[in-house]
Amino acid sequence: MKERASIVVEEYLQLIYSLIANETKVKAVNLVKRLKSSPSTVHATLSRLQRDDLVTIGDKKEIELTPVGFEIAEQLTRRHRLVEDFLCNTLGISWHEVHEHAHVLEHGLTDLVEEKLAEFLDFPKSCPHGTPLPGEDSHLPDGMRFLNRIETGDVVEIVIIDELLEESVDLMKFLQDKNITPGQQHTVIEKTDVTKTVILESENSRATLPFDIADKIGVIKINMT
Repeated sequence: MKERASIVVEEYLQLIYSLIANETKVKAVNLVKRLKSSPSTVHATLSRLQRDDLVTIGDKKEIELTPVGFEIAEQLTRRHRLVEDFLCNTLGISWHEVHEHAHVLEHGLTDLVEEKLAEFLDFPKSCPHGTPLPGEDSHLPDGMRFLNRIETGDVVEIVIIDELLEESVDLMKFLQDKNITPGQQHTVIEKTDVTKTVILESENSRATLPFDIADKIGVIKINMT
């Protein structure tokens, strides 16, 4: 069995991977904010990651994953999403809570356990929040757009809740309570550039979302007949 990176290293690599996937230019300040850590701690850990050839830091202080770092981050992300599926759809843990539990368990999976878990779950293509598993032949639907780009009056189906939103259990519970989960349909009854908010309405709920949250919720338009 090959030696695993430490949990701290894995957490940094996974966060960098997630931010890059969100088309964010990653700098140390992003990690300080997301990890709620001190600048000195983040700097020391980044130095370690550079030493171990897991990240590079460019002239503009932008952080990139090396091929080795990317491989580790991608595998850990796959394990995380597999565990989320298992916790939500097999053990029945609430949709809004599975991220934090998976974040603990993912570090304990071996390659064999990962393989057997995927087989047990019948090789899911995405996590319960709609994010595709790395390495699976799964693609987001054609025409998917983020909710802040949808116009008033449009009827949409929720496709994906970006992983960056999953860090807040309270926010995820709010989304679950308002049925803003993959597969659910809503009407955009108001979009206001002045207040930078989107108001969604479904049969049993209404929710107001700021643009900075709406731009991390992927949807497709539904053609109403």
